[in-house]
Amino acid sequence: MEKLLIRAFRAVDEPGTCEEFRREHRQVLEDFGITNVTTNTDNWCSDPDTVVIVAQTEDGRMVGGIRIEMQGKRELPLTKALRTLDPRIDRVVERLGEHGTAEVCGLWNANRFNSRGLPNLLSMAAVSVANQLQIRTMVCLVAHYTLRHALRVGFTMIEEVGDGGTFTYPIPSIKALAMVIPDVRSVDTAIASNRRNIMSLRIRPEQTRIERPGEVELEVQYALIVDRSVLALVPYRLIEEEHLRYCA
Repeated sequence: MEKLLIRAFRAVDEPGTCEEFRREHRQVLEDFGITNVTTNTDNWCSDPDTVVIVAQTEDGRMVGGIRIEMQGKRELPLTKALRTLDPRIDRVVERLGEHGTAEVCGLWNANRFNSRGLPNLLSMAAVSVANQLQIRTMVCLVAHYTLRHALRVGFTMIEEVGDGGTFTYPIPSIKALAMVIPDVRSVDTAIASNRRNIMSLRIRPEQTRIERPGEVELEVQYALIVDRSVLALVPYRLIEEEHLRYCA
């Protein structure tokens, strides 16, 4: 059985890993004929408000990734991408930001690791860490061919922008959809199985379990604690102790 590590960290803590993320993501975009994405920059690498989640095989190879960029000093990638297409996006993001919002972006899956359902696992992991951040909503801009992953974890269309939330972006052959999770705490818009998994990862962000979102089973080790300070780790350590005692 293939083994996989899915882990989270702040971008500023691992510049080398961020550069590898950028390089691999850029290659995937180029394979789709996309070379002009306005948000495909390295600005997020030095942003303490950016959380990165990567998937790595047993030998340490990175095979997928996703980012969470919190609204702060930098504008969200979604806003930058869509402003010239529909200026109303600024008002939408401003409203969502009143109670804290972040964007899930940069999702990629290496071609050599296709058919494993990795985008679904990365999307679940990204939504699961929302309880560790000061946010109430999450937004994303997804291509039509990744829409199913967003829907499964609770994203819904932002219908007041574009054509019911749909844009022709970044190239004519791709439809992009602006989406939001209205309440990232309850995630009640997610499908039941994904919501259970998200809540499980929130309670125990460090766990290993067997997953089969694609054609093969994977043994996935999750390491999703973003803030690893002593005080932040205490609640999770207590939960893990109780879990081990119950299972003994």
